Amino acid sequence: MKEQITEYVISLYRDIPTAVYEGLLSVLCLGAVVIIACYGLKRGWRKIAGLLLVGYVFVIYCSTVIFRKVCEGAGHEFKPFWSYSRPELLVENIMNVVVFIPIGMILGSWSRNGSWFIVTVIGCSISISIEAMQFFFHRGFAETDDVMHNTIGCIAGYILVHGSRLMVKG
Repeated sequence: MKEQITEYVISLYRDIPTAVYEGLLSVLCLGAVVIIACYGLKRGWRKIAGLLLVGYVFVIYCSTVIFRKVCEGAGHEFKPFWSYSRPELLVENIMNVVVFIPIGMILGSWSRNGSWFIVTVIGCSISISIEAMQFFFHRGFAETDDVMHNTIGCIAGYILVHGSRLMVKG
């Protein structure tokens, strides 16, 4: 299973041209420097986190929609839990959870009052937009299970951030 996960991550990485990573890294670094210069490190953290969130979501869109090849027979499956009957999709299901954990962590670090509902809605909305683009542009397999797993990952990221805050306070 470890080999399958490694192969899956490498395939996502390989689909995006290196110029995209270089450009995105340059924009993130320059943006972080400008934010720190304007607001200071402590006050600028939320803006830097926002910049990281936009960059991370952009990379997800690149690997799942933008740089994916058009599939003539691209399909969809809107029946929930359909992938659970297919053991070969276990790694993909796990990776769909893992890839959205950073989104939940960043959104969770933004929310001062612990608004888990807003974090969940934003994470689910990002996932739905990806699946809708895959469906309409024939760039992948659109499915409700991906939306469920991505949303679970977002919630897990939120729990990781707020769970560590509770541990520090307690």
